[in-house]
Amino acid sequence: MKVINAIKFNSQLRKVGKVLDKNRSLLKKLRHQNSVSQCAEKSYSWLRNNGFDFNYHTHIESLVDGKLAIMCYEEGYVLEAEGVKLFPTSSATSS
Repeated sequence: MKVINAIKFNSQLRKVGKVLDKNRSLLKKLRHQNSVSQCAEKSYSWLRNNGFDFNYHTHIESLVDGKLAIMCYEEGYVLEAEGVKLFPTSSATSS
């Protein structure tokens, strides 16, 4: 019985990992599309239309202004009233 539970757990873990990888990939793609990433409403729609799953993230960071950055590994976004704004990462500011 423990082996079956371990197999199910590993299978679920792989599925979650795939969703997180896809979310990170979509955030990276969005970051390079300046015309879309500058508008919060367009960013939200673009992510949603491309299969981003807003239920999955790795962690949340509290910002100085009281807002929360929802992170998927090193990529993230901030929820705004109009949609989502990309969270500035150190890799984004240096490239």
